[in-house]
Amino acid sequence: MAKTDVIITMRATSEFKARLEAEARKERRSVSNLILKVMEEYLEQHENQENQP
Repeated sequence: MAKTDVIITMRATSEFKARLEAEARKERRSVSNLILKVMEEYLEQHENQENQP
C-alpha cells in the first residue's frame, strides 16, 4: 500500500464511530486504515463495473 499524504475529514455519529473502532480492533487495524481499505475495495469494484461492457 502506498504511503498516504493527505488528510480527509468526515462527520459521523458516535454509534458509527464505535462500530468502526470495534471492527478495527477485530482486524488489528487503525480506524483510518480500515476506512482506507474499505474505500479502496469499494472504488475498485465500481471501477471494474464501469469498465465492463
